Amino acid sequence: MDEKNSPIVCISGVDERKLGAALIAVQSAFSVAIAELSKLHKGNNPQWFEDLEEVVIANAKGTVTEGISLDVEVESLKFGIDVLRAILDVSRVELGIAAKE
Repeated sequence: MDEKNSPIVCISGVDERKLGAALIAVQSAFSVAIAELSKLHKGNNPQWFEDLEEVVIANAKGTVTEGISLDVEVESLKFGIDVLRAILDVSRVELGIAAKE
């Protein structure tokens, strides 16, 4: 994804408590979305999950932030991607989908 099409994140007035609450809300929403998608793909090849994971991680890596230093951006995006991977890993176990080899 090129920068022109990358999601741009610009949030003002954020502190750690707000970010923590936002992270919980987003995690919950993402988990529900994955569970609903799994219903659509019931009995099908789990490739849909692999495709979803690939797109989600690629989009996260393509995120552009404004108003923070490069060091903070890199650290924050790495943390965000780690969180996404953790949610995907938990969902994979809950759905009984084998881990990637």
